[in-house]
Amino acid sequence: MYESNNKKVEKIVNLIQSYGCIIEGKKISLDDLPLLCQDLNDSDKKEIAGLIQSIDNELFYLYEERKYLDIQIQSLEPARDRLARLV
Repeated sequence: MYESNNKKVEKIVNLIQSYGCIIEGKKISLDDLPLLCQDLNDSDKKEIAGLIQSIDNELFYLYEERKYLDIQIQSLEPARDRLARLV
């Protein structure tokens, strides 16, 4: 879990982590991000940019892993079909 000493950045991180959740009786959505981001200064923006890059890297890794797994599944489907016919 990402933590920041910067309260503005931490609020944005919490918003990202809790997307779609109810917090303090209020439904949180990423639509709130532009309002939160308008008060950021340059040092805040650098930390947020790093966070966004980390998210992007993780999504890329997950996408590549998904492609690999899809290929593995497709190569097993003919064997599954043959086994199903045998049973």
